[in-house]
Amino acid sequence: MLRENFTEVKGEFAFAKNMDTNSIDEIQAFLEESVKDACEGLMVKMLTGEGSSYEPSKRSMNWLKIKKDYLAGVGDSLDLVVVGAFHGRGKRTNVYGAYLLACYDPDSQEYQTICKIGTGFSDEVLESHTNALKPLVISHKKTYYAHPTGGEQPSVWFEPKFVWEVLCADLSLSPKYQAAIGIVSDGKGISLRFPRFIRVRDDKNPEDATTSEQVSNILGVD
Repeated sequence: MLRENFTEVKGEFAFAKNMDTNSIDEIQAFLEESVKDACEGLMVKMLTGEGSSYEPSKRSMNWLKIKKDYLAGVGDSLDLVVVGAFHGRGKRTNVYGAYLLACYDPDSQEYQTICKIGTGFSDEVLESHTNALKPLVISHKKTYYAHPTGGEQPSVWFEPKFVWEVLCADLSLSPKYQAAIGIVSDGKGISLRFPRFIRVRDDKNPEDATTSEQVSNILGVD
């Protein structure tokens, strides 16, 4: 109906690029094409039948989001320092539900915030992280923690100790975070899109975390 009633206008109006197929190989190739075009990925849905229509606020196996971090070697893995946490809600009431992570700038010796992460955790892992981090709670933010004062603040701050490996789908400029702020922009830092926890890096100290320069290089800023 859309195609029958609307006409594309270059630079103003275009239909979303699409493909009709039931081939896994063709879907894989289409996903790779979408990544090259700087898209987040694909929406894969049933073509016809009861499961083909969209239902708001309802999870369904008939509509699947496939993002580029599902492609091996495309997502960027970083080793980041846990500097803060947010109290959980609902079933996460008794644990920290999300965490504030930072990269390290060896020149300024600052931990520069880069993302808030709340996915990739099982209930058991959240409880384990909470127990490990509670002894590190400090009364206020460290002077060498670079994080905007006017933005969202964590419920608690920590001494820098734990380094986590995190996978993300992409990196972008953001006024909310301070990672590589002097390298990429005077007013914006770099943030991670769709960060996901992978593992604790017990083999790394906070000073061994991914540096702000490495973050800017991943984004493509020299």
